[in-house]
Amino acid sequence: MDGKAMTRKDFITLTLTLIGSTAAVAASCSNDTDTDNSGIGGSTANNTGAGGTTGRAGTTGTAGTTGQAGTTGQAGSGTAAACMDPLPETQVPDSNGHVHSVTVPASTLTAGSSQTITTSAAGSPAHMHTITLTTADLGTLAGGGSVTVTSSPTLSHMHQYMVSCQ
Repeated sequence: MDGKAMTRKDFITLTLTLIGSTAAVAASCSNDTDTDNSGIGGSTANNTGAGGTTGRAGTTGTAGTTGQAGTTGQAGSGTAAACMDPLPETQVPDSNGHVHSVTVPASTLTAGSSQTITTSAAGSPAHMHTITLTTADLGTLAGGGSVTVTSSPTLSHMHQYMVSCQ
């Protein structure tokens, strides 16, 4: 608080003092010719009334102490530090008689939306599938985890793939 600021009490005391002083001055300006210095409630021609007291200023509060600065965090990177590029994947064994591979670039982990990736061609007749890594899957992978996803259906069959961050 400012050292020159007044409290409400100080303001009222000062206001009443000033009003009282003004009344006293007005009374001293009257046409009384009281020469024995016995005037009532004011001053005579020979005697001046005393002014009121001035209120005192409030005290200033003490400032608080400054808090400690926090530590700086580690900078992030475009991909998870522990992930290989491309991410390792394995097709879960099934009874379809052929294997497709999926190449998932580590840069995919920083994508802000789901990512669809096409498998390699395999089988007879040769064909491909797609897998979709959701934003939740990408978060799990970026955190060093693994996910299992199911491919799109092609030629009436699907495959499952386990993708991990190693």
